[in-house]
Amino acid sequence: MNVSHRPFVRCLLAVFALAAAACHATPRRVLTDADYPGELRPPEALGMDLLWQQRVTAHWGDGEERGFDAAVQKQGTKLTVIGLSPLGQAGFVLVQDPSGVSSQNHTDMHLPFPARFVLLDVQRTFFPWLPAMEAPADGERSGIVAGEQVVEIHAKGRLVERRFTRLSGQPAGSIVIRYEWGDEAAGRMAPRRAVLDNGWFGYRMTVDTHSEAVLPPEGS
Repeated sequence: MNVSHRPFVRCLLAVFALAAAACHATPRRVLTDADYPGELRPPEALGMDLLWQQRVTAHWGDGEERGFDAAVQKQGTKLTVIGLSPLGQAGFVLVQDPSGVSSQNHTDMHLPFPARFVLLDVQRTFFPWLPAMEAPADGERSGIVAGEQVVEIHAKGRLVERRFTRLSGQPAGSIVIRYEWGDEAAGRMAPRRAVLDNGWFGYRMTVDTHSEAVLPPEGS
């Protein structure tokens, strides 16, 4: 295995091993799609075709922290998430398209979580979940989506917080995402920074979006 892959792979292994430990008696249990409830939205729900260059920093335990670069692309009916090594090589590639979810792992280390876990976090953070036409300039709104209560808080026309809570109470707690926009984010779909606190699994992901590029329509 190329040593350049190890820091970001260890980051992912640590985060999702923690998730397994938080939900199950043994952290060695193989995680399945059913361990992370939620419904993937179709990629076209994002609307525009975009490419985001991002820095992802994972936080867990008593101050543990690791980071890696990532690229997220939505084009047509396909959503692609790529985890990059420090040298810019693809460590993993996750794809959602009309045929389902698939993954490629370009390391010799087994990733102990399904691709759907990462795609769900991406969608919970960056995709629309409640009707855009009903978004207030300031205040709170909520709705039920796929067995979850989704609460959004807006301020000055921007989404500043989003919460997901299972109506069944399982897992207990909420996933809370907070958004920081900044002046440089004017006219962009992605905030400057998004911080996802996963109260179900006990980890935090900070996503700094460095660039956003609008892609031409698929097939043009």
